Amino acid sequence: MALATVVAVSAILFLLATMVIILANLLTTNTQSQEGRTKALHMADAGLNAYLYELRRDPGYYVTNPTLGPTSQDDGVWTVTAEAPALNEPLRLTATGSIPGLDVTRTVVASVRFPTYAEYMFLSNADLNIGADALIDGKIRSNGNVANAGEVTGKVSASGSVTGSGTFGQGSEGNVPTIDFSQVTVDMANMKSVAVGSNAYFSGSGGYGFRVVLNGSSARIERVTGGTGTGNLTTTLIRSLTVPSEGVLYFDEDVWVQGNYSTMVTIGCSRDIYVADNLTPSQPNRPFTCGLVAARSVIVPSWYPSMPQFMTLDAAMLAQTGTIYGDYRSGVTKSKITITGSMSYNTFGYFALYTGNTVTAGFRQRAYLYDPRLELYPPPYYPMLRDGSLKVSTWVEQ
Repeated sequence: MALATVVAVSAILFLLATMVIILANLLTTNTQSQEGRTKALHMADAGLNAYLYELRRDPGYYVTNPTLGPTSQDDGVWTVTAEAPALNEPLRLTATGSIPGLDVTRTVVASVRFPTYAEYMFLSNADLNIGADALIDGKIRSNGNVANAGEVTGKVSASGSVTGSGTFGQGSEGNVPTIDFSQVTVDMANMKSVAVGSNAYFSGSGGYGFRVVLNGSSARIERVTGGTGTGNLTTTLIRSLTVPSEGVLYFDEDVWVQGNYSTMVTIGCSRDIYVADNLTPSQPNRPFTCGLVAARSVIVPSWYPSMPQFMTLDAAMLAQTGTIYGDYRSGVTKSKITITGSMSYNTFGYFALYTGNTVTAGFRQRAYLYDPRLELYPPPYYPMLRDGSLKVSTWVEQ
């Protein structure tokens, strides 16, 4: 009886010891597996950060380097591949990290966008002075100083100082890097090349320039033959076209723009752009945006007979070497201009002329509203900031 008891106890102890050993091995294996998965994820993240570093130095890095790696790091390996973005889509990066010794692999996919000049309601290459009666909806940024006595709903940034007793809705920051407006030349050359390739480039008009009348997804291109001194333009038709899938029209002479759009479109110009009538989306709730990019200035001639009393201008506008302003004549006033979009310029411009406290020319009321769609849906080929900043909009493990 005693012997049987000893044998039974020994068997139980043996089973318990075996179970403990098996459990310990399982725990060790699970721990190693978990550590391996964590390390593999860190590898993928390291590869992603390495590629982002290159993109910050060169936004076009993905064109000549669609793959980075495989690169060994510690006891792991990472590889990153880039998928060139389609029109207005983000750049897609796929980073794979592996731990060969543990046979573990993890993959992360990130969507990356390059900030454009359309990130800001106002982006100025000069000082900005905001008056006490001003209400600006959106972020502003200056390569000089900002003095704010009004109200800005977004963040105020300046390469110099930010001062003033006004309202800073999202705070302020000084001593930020400057934006190099000269680099817009690179983007404009790219726009021109794209327009040439899609048969949407116009050089000599044989007149005073061109007029573009947008109508949904089409554009009527006209030659301006006269009337620039009176505001009653006379034109002849050059041709009508559907806005190309690339979304760019480019002109090497002055261009007058008006109409409504139901597609993404950017109008580039090596001289001045005039907006002499309403320019609006035909479907305001859709993610369609319009860009006006001028090598010189963007001008709103308030004295033109075609100018409505209540002017509406929905576009991201950029004046590389000039300004965005209202061209006015003494004694000619209009009720209001509402700009919904973005304004980037070399020097500050005005939309009204005051005599004392009275507007004697231009627009009696002005409203500047940032279009938040521009953050995700900037106009086609709109100039990039090239300040080393990136926007990682998604980071998802596959």
